[in-house]
This record gives sequence, structure tokens and C-alpha cells, in this order.
Amino acid sequence: MMLRAHGGTGRRVGLRGLVFCGLLLVALGCEDGTTEPEVATLTMEEAVALFDGMRAIQQDTTSAILHASEDSTVVACPIGGRVRVTGSASESVAGDTLRLETDFTAAPAGCQFSQGGHHFTTDGDPGVREQTVVVIVGLFEHVGVEGTVAGSLDWQLDGRSGSCGMDLELTAEPDLSGNEPGVAGTLSGTLCDHDVELEIESVSGPGG
Repeated sequence: MMLRAHGGTGRRVGLRGLVFCGLLLVALGCEDGTTEPEVATLTMEEAVALFDGMRAIQQDTTSAILHASEDSTVVACPIGGRVRVTGSASESVAGDTLRLETDFTAAPAGCQFSQGGHHFTTDGDPGVREQTVVVIVGLFEHVGVEGTVAGSLDWQLDGRSGSCGMDLELTAEPDLSGNEPGVAGTLSGTLCDHDVELEIESVSGPGG
């Protein structure tokens, strides 16, 4: 009788243990013995460094040109790799209104650069598209500026890797103080899953 009573208690304890273990596994999200891989992300500071570094390459007039055609240019990145920039710039006149448009897409391939103390390697296909429209009425009686930056880049940094999406809108004012007209303003939206507001000194096509 004691043996049977002992055996019955053992079965009840075993059942409670199985139920507890099952609930614990569900709570931990690993009931099948596997875990979801951790997704690498960039901090806000790293994301801004990535963005600034890529723009610096596109606007650097001293970058070595590896290939050039009517609608695209391939430039060398500072440490290795390259960036292919495709697009166009145009102007049109209607009455007393001048409309200037730029539309460029940058697609890095193994592009390596350092920015803000970080060494990035980037890839992107189709990459990041930047569009800008400037409307001038009369003798600068009215100047309107609008634009967008959208796309994504794959990045590698300090043994981590991931993807950075960009969806930014330009709010700007013309800057006519220098020898060459430019645009100063703010890019706001999402950058690598961060809400950002970036102050920019100029908006122009590659190499300008």
C-alpha cells in the first residue's frame, strides 16, 4: 500500500512538473527549442554617421571617377568599394517661373568609409534616391524648395550587419549668400528606424 501510495504521488508530481515546464517554455518563447535571431540595429548616432558619410562621398568633387556615362557615374569610396550614381538634372521655364529639378540614386557596392569614428561597409540595390525641386518666380520674388530622400542601405559595422531604411522629407530655404546658390534646411522623417530631424547646409547633385 505504501509503495502504491508513493507511486501515485510520484505521478502527480511528474504531471505538475510537466505542466509547469510547458508554461515556462511558452513564456520564454522557446517551446520548440529555438530562439529568433537578434536583429542588429544602429544607434541614432551611428545612423546619422552612416547618412552623413554616404552624402559626403556623393558630394565630394575630388573622388576618383571609375566610370562615367551619359546618365551615370561610378566613383571610388575613400577606403574601398564604389558608388554608382544615376540620375538627371533639368530646368524648365514657364512665363516668369523657373523650375529646377534633380533626381539622383546612389547605389553603393562594398563601399567603405569612416565617419564619426565608425568604419562602415555599405551595399544597396537600388540604393537611396534623392529628389529636389526648386521653383523661382520672377527675380526671386518667391522661391520654393521641396524634396525627399528614400530607399535603403545594407551596412556592416563592428561585426554587426543589417539594413537601414530612409524616408525623409526636405523643408528648406534658398541660400544665396555664396558664389553658388544652394539650399539650407532640414530633413525630417525616419532613418534606420529612428525619428530624426537633420540640419543640412546644402542640397545638390553629386559633386556639387
